[in-house]
This record gives sequence, C-alpha cells and structure tokens, in this order.
Amino acid sequence: MPLASLTWDARPARAGAVALVMHGGAVDSRELNHPWSPNVARLVPFARALRRVPGPLAVARLRFRYRGWNGLEAAPVEDARWALEQVRAEYPGAPVGLVGHSMGGRTALSVSDDDDVRLVLGLAPWIERGDPTPRDGQKTVLIHGDRDVITPLSASRLTVDAMLAAGEDATLIRVARGEHAMVVRAGLWTALVVDIVAATFVRELGGSPEPRSGPIGAVVARAVHGGGGVIDI
Repeated sequence: MPLASLTWDARPARAGAVALVMHGGAVDSRELNHPWSPNVARLVPFARALRRVPGPLAVARLRFRYRGWNGLEAAPVEDARWALEQVRAEYPGAPVGLVGHSMGGRTALSVSDDDDVRLVLGLAPWIERGDPTPRDGQKTVLIHGDRDVITPLSASRLTVDAMLAAGEDATLIRVARGEHAMVVRAGLWTALVVDIVAATFVRELGGSPEPRSGPIGAVVARAVHGGGGVIDI
C-alpha cells in the first residue's frame, strides 16, 4: 500500500505557526507521485520561499499517494488528514495555514474543518459545486490567473462570492496574464504566498505588521486585513 509523505523544509524547535503545502494532480489517476513528478516539484519553490517568513514558521510539504482525486474516494483528503495529525504531533496547538495548488487547493478546502486550520490559501484551485468551504474564524484567500484553462477562474469567483454572502472572510486575487502552472509572473505568485502567510500569522511569528510597499503589499494588506473581496493585480 503506497503511503503519503511529509517533507519538512523548515522545522524549528518551537513553531508559532505551520504552513502545509500541497501539490496538484488530476481528476482520476492511480499513478504514484514521486518527488520528481512535475506536479509535486512545482510546489517546492513555494515551500522553500516560505522559509523567508520572519519568525518560527514550520513548513512542510505533503506528497499525496496518488496523482488523482479518484471520485468519491477523494484520496488526497485522507492523505491531508494524516498530514495534519503529523503536524499536530510535532507542534501541538500551532495554527496551520494550508497552501494548495489545483487539486491541493481542493484538498485544502476539504480539510478546512480541522480545528487547527486558520488559513486556506488556494492557488489556481480546482473547485466543484458542493465542495466544503472554511467556517467562521478562518481566512480564505484564492489566487487565480485570468488565463487559466485547466481550472476555471469562475469557480473561485463563485466560491468567494458565496462565502462573502454568508459573512465569511474570503478574498479572490485575480492575477492578470496568470495561467495554471503559475510560471508566468512566477515571482508575483511566490511573493503573494509568502506575504499572505506572514501577514496572517504575524502575531504568532513576532514579525513586522507593516506590509511591503507597492502593489503587492497593498493587495496583501487588503486580503488579510480588509475583510475580503475581489482584487486584481
């Protein structure tokens, strides 16, 4: 039986918060994921960039067993719940930020009911009608490119609109010229992830409350402290 894998990119003795990074995949596939699989490797730069966040932030990457979601089995969800248990054993009580790309974004939404999850950060997330969404006290930020032909931007917009209507803290950041692989304007995608995580957990990490100057800082400040909405960059 293949097993999911957790790799720690930052593992302080004590963590103020934990970022759990989850890669993308496919609708249906029993192909095993490997460290060198393109969908897995694509999230490595994000995890490594998160090490730049000031303060004791632990960073872990989850490698799902299978490449696919696989229908009602929802295989990545089981893997993510296992990973959260590993995080809890390592850092009891530490708040968790989920960073998920594509299928990893859908997984993040699906396990957002975990008591330790404080932030759901979806990158070009795959979202289907009826998927769960975070609850009161959690922050949801979806970042989606306007040229994504793999997962529709409209699904992220509908999700955020519905959450806002329900009084939840949700933001959609639309990346101009952004595509699904996040290669175009890669530096922007990375900066948004790093700064959103840092700003969300600034008190736990003892960092500076002041965002960076310029458009990225303005977007992050609005997404984290502005009560949600739709932002273009």
